[in-house]
Amino acid sequence: MQHRNEYLNDKHVDGFIAYLSSVLSGHTRINFSVAFPRNRLPRHYEMQCPGRVEREAAGSLHVVEAETLEQLFRFYWWNHRFYDENRKEVDEVRSCVQSAIVEEDSEFALELTRAACRKVMEWGFGRGTRANESNVSWAMSQGPSLIQVLRNGREALLSDAPDLSAFNRNPNPSTHWSKMNSGWTKYYSFALPAHVIYDSRVGAALCYLVRRYLESIEAKRHVDSVPESLAFRWAPGQGERNTRDPSCGPYRFARLSGGPAGSREWARVNIQANWILSAAVSRSGAMWCSGPEGFRRVEGALFMLGYDLSRVERSQAHDDTEPTNLSFQW
Repeated sequence: MQHRNEYLNDKHVDGFIAYLSSVLSGHTRINFSVAFPRNRLPRHYEMQCPGRVEREAAGSLHVVEAETLEQLFRFYWWNHRFYDENRKEVDEVRSCVQSAIVEEDSEFALELTRAACRKVMEWGFGRGTRANESNVSWAMSQGPSLIQVLRNGREALLSDAPDLSAFNRNPNPSTHWSKMNSGWTKYYSFALPAHVIYDSRVGAALCYLVRRYLESIEAKRHVDSVPESLAFRWAPGQGERNTRDPSCGPYRFARLSGGPAGSREWARVNIQANWILSAAVSRSGAMWCSGPEGFRRVEGALFMLGYDLSRVERSQAHDDTEPTNLSFQW
């Protein structure tokens, strides 16, 4: 994999960082609406995030309008809770993971590491879910090697010159390798600074923003496909069919997979996302995403942006201050 500096100096990457930093600062506005099922929202959500109600056969929806990613972040919710409420639990999970890392050389290291993995997966997927049980089962199957496996993954993800061989899946059951998927990206986000949780929603959001960037420059630069350096990946949500597919016209994005090369490829796009987001946040100078919590706020905004892309219409290229009409519909 490319060195961090080489990757960030790529002309397509640098252009996208400039575009994304303008989106973060609000100079490039993206006007859109998004609809959420009312029965999933936190208490008092509709009062704090005013919108309108639409009714469909499947139930009623609360529709909110946002011009910028900052405004979209203000609409954040997950698991019937607002951002600040979720943050308290996130801090607890992060503390558990960090404590396990600190104690990796102690006699209780394996017990603490396993407990941290269980806590991450329960937070991310809920108790008793298939994704939770699958990831915890994999962790348990590593035996005493689990600590080193996770350490290898952290070192690769944190490096400016990443060696992704740590994520190479080996068919030999006696060979241990680091895993990356929607569960383990959560673990690494708690273990490392500025590591975005690259799940189906954040992946779809990044792909979509890349597409918007390419559409905005296609007339000037004649870009007719997604450059390899910006080829992020996405995945459909659980129980959904392609509602998060960001592809349109010549701009096609591949899906994340759990195949033999799945962990390695997931790690690659996660690292590139970390680098780009860190650079864009720094360049934007936006107050809402500055400071220690800034990176996580951007992560939250992307989490909301990737909620549902099933009916997003392609809009025309625009300049950096002109609003773009994006339509998010349930």
